Amino acid sequence: MSHKPAAQVIELVGPAGAGKTGLLRAIAQRAPTVRTGVRLDRVRTMPLVARHAITLLPATLELFFADPRSLWPALRHLGRLGAFPAELERARGSRHQTILLDEGPVFSLGRLSVFQRANEGSGWLGREWNAEVVRWSEMLTGVILLDADNEVLSQRIRNRPKHHSVKNGSDREVSGFLDRYRAAYREIVTRLTAGGRVQIVEFDTTRQPFDAIATDIVTALDRWAVRSEAATAQRRT
Repeated sequence: MSHKPAAQVIELVGPAGAGKTGLLRAIAQRAPTVRTGVRLDRVRTMPLVARHAITLLPATLELFFADPRSLWPALRHLGRLGAFPAELERARGSRHQTILLDEGPVFSLGRLSVFQRANEGSGWLGREWNAEVVRWSEMLTGVILLDADNEVLSQRIRNRPKHHSVKNGSDREVSGFLDRYRAAYREIVTRLTAGGRVQIVEFDTTRQPFDAIATDIVTALDRWAVRSEAATAQRRT
């Protein structure tokens, strides 16, 4: 009896202005077998989040005493990390060959690194962050890492209508913000790919047209899908 291979899970990652939204649209137009984005259904995931919240009580106390203002944002991203696997299982049952995330686990891990410095902590939050990195190194198939020059990223952030916390900041503030995210994503991706299971491909969107990058990404997704299917077949034999 033949088995339909489970969809591979890829995350599109990059600092603000790197071009994630535009590339997702371009990829969706080119590749009908790619599902772009998975949004957490608040009603359906509420029981999961509630159960996960109980396990987060130590982190709640730790964050509250360290910085009460960071409590809700940190718990929100920890909750997202806990709820994502079940949503992905539902998405993998669809006709799609690839699930391409734009605000997935790497995004949430990055937020926890930049704002709560969870990657540097030795307390409960730090241990939870490290455990999530290990868990997602076994669930993700690949990461597409986008970047561009800070000058280009700053211009894109300031020119788009979408609100951003550093949109009206100085060049120094914007560059500092971008550099912190860039370093956080680089650390996370390096750790995710250390075991050789998670693949990575990088693109500089400074000058290369989005259409050309989208075509290259679709090629990489097809290549990874073939490799993933072959690995699955080999484990079954």
